[in-house]
Amino acid sequence: MASNIRVLIVGAGISGLMCGALLEKAGISYEIFEKSKELKPLGSALSLSPPLMIYFEQLGLYDQLIKVSKPFGSLRLKKENLTPIGTFEMKESKEEIRKRYGYDVRIVARPDLVHLLLSLIPPQRIHLNTKVQSTVQDEHKVTLHCSNNETYVGSILIGADGAYSSVRQIMYQELAKAGVLPKADSQPLGHGYDCVVGVTDPLDPVKYPILKQEFCDFEILLGHHIPYTWWNIPLENNKMGWMITQDIQSQSDDEKCKTRSSEWAPDAAIDMCNQVRHLPCVYGGTLGDIIDSTPEALISKVMLEDKLFSTWYNGRTVLLGDACHKVRFKISSSCSFQQARGLLTVVFVWVECLERWMLVFGGQGANMAIDGAVELVNLLFDIDTDSQRDITDVFKKYHHSRRGAALTAVKSSNQSGSMMHSKGLVANMIRHVALNWIPNWLIRIGADKINEYRPQICFLPFVEKRGTLKTKTNRPCRKVDACISP
Repeated sequence: MASNIRVLIVGAGISGLMCGALLEKAGISYEIFEKSKELKPLGSALSLSPPLMIYFEQLGLYDQLIKVSKPFGSLRLKKENLTPIGTFEMKESKEEIRKRYGYDVRIVARPDLVHLLLSLIPPQRIHLNTKVQSTVQDEHKVTLHCSNNETYVGSILIGADGAYSSVRQIMYQELAKAGVLPKADSQPLGHGYDCVVGVTDPLDPVKYPILKQEFCDFEILLGHHIPYTWWNIPLENNKMGWMITQDIQSQSDDEKCKTRSSEWAPDAAIDMCNQVRHLPCVYGGTLGDIIDSTPEALISKVMLEDKLFSTWYNGRTVLLGDACHKVRFKISSSCSFQQARGLLTVVFVWVECLERWMLVFGGQGANMAIDGAVELVNLLFDIDTDSQRDITDVFKKYHHSRRGAALTAVKSSNQSGSMMHSKGLVANMIRHVALNWIPNWLIRIGADKINEYRPQICFLPFVEKRGTLKTKTNRPCRKVDACISP
């Protein structure tokens, strides 16, 4: 029975916390191990798509999420001199969109989302300052050996510890030693952009009137002769999310390796902040004004990397979130006609990418991690025993269910990144068409496709269907006497 399973989760990011919150609701024993001394959520803002709203409603967090988030309004791309390039938004009224899909796309500060998930997890379940040093697994159990000289034994180990997952590294070392690790999985992550992100303290809405608006309008400035693109995202409670990307593709591999790090470390962000302080802020003043309104400890520098790993599990160990699919915008410094592969095709992909709301500052990773956690825990809840056979069956089903979505996310984010950041005549043409001439019927096709499948947490009461769009869902857990909503 699922109640006899003990799950060990490494990593207290969004994927690890979502997994813990689900296991808590499922009544499955679990513990979370985090190497940091304290949980200090870093990052900027992220988007949560309408299908994800169902999970938060089932978890009892929906009303709280609404209070700390804003509905998406539009995405406005401008040149460095503030000249408009174009705007993306649904041409229907916000009321019509909400009626069709039942929910808004919600924009939330990453720290606020982390705090919501933490509210469902008893503090004693999380072991801070506990780094995994080695793992041992056999047919009956998996054992963690940690930096605090403690060992922990469980039925399943979930590696939710990010792109540089120590769990994945240990697992891959074992597979490589046995000669069964695919060559592609041993290759490093792609890295062409550095990024600094943050969320300000509450700002003065008189100075920044955009904060008074009900909807969140993204403002993106594309540098012309400089390797930077910068975003401003108005958030709830008068806060501002922001992100600045720097093109380092011209650097040598050795230079890139010097800056490569698995940490979202505040200290690494200071130099980059100083380099961009003078750049204009779309609301007046400079980026320095926004940076100075952000607590220094909550400013972090990260790398925009991507890789879809093919090996997600081995024995009693399974990977979740960025540990198995790290997705970012793959950005080219130029865009040719051959790379475009036809203007109409690329524009359609652009529309689909935007409808996925898989945004470069972390929205796509968070959406994928949350969906993956729900799929994995749904399967674990229905497991009959903690035998290796049953666990392997769960892992196979999880991989089969999620790999296609991960592959789509990588491909679509690569195309969308080129739209947002590429330079040159073709890139300018594509942006102009995509942001100014896309018909509403094409936008609706993309939105309908993304919203048509809405899985639910199978062991919690299903919520009633919202919206007029005809959607599909999964079945309730076979152990729960529940009915599927029509």
